[in-house]
This record gives sequence, C-alpha cells and structure tokens, in this order.
Amino acid sequence: MGRKEILSLAAGIGFLIIWVVDLNSPTPASIQGNFWSEIFYHYGWLMYCVACLFYYQYAKNDRVKKEEESKKNNK
Repeated sequence: MGRKEILSLAAGIGFLIIWVVDLNSPTPASIQGNFWSEIFYHYGWLMYCVACLFYYQYAKNDRVKKEEESKKNNK
C-alpha cells in the first residue's frame, strides 16, 4: 500500500469519526431552522469522508494497474 493510499484512508476514517461526533453534538442556534445550513453543517464531514475514500480507491486501482503493466513489460 502506497503513501497516498494510507493517507487518504486515514483521512477518510478520521472524517467519519468527526461526523459521528458531530451528529451527537447540538446544532448551533444561529443555523437552526435553515434547512440547507443544517444539512451542510451535519453532513459536510461525511462528504469529506466519501471524497477521501473515493481517492483511496482511485489510488489503489492506479497502483494495481501500474504493477500489472510492469509485470507485463518484464516478461
């Protein structure tokens, strides 16, 4: 596993933990009642998590593809 994969996976897990903690915290009074502000406030961390996990998958597939090409060229 490469450095990009490790960092993106760790960031994704970290954002997931922050999201779970954030769901258990109260919504600030300044944004209560405003639907879109509440959605972004509570689910922004989840979107960061998903983005990191998509990048992890991309980096993993890119590494596997390069490894297969190098094996193919060595034969």
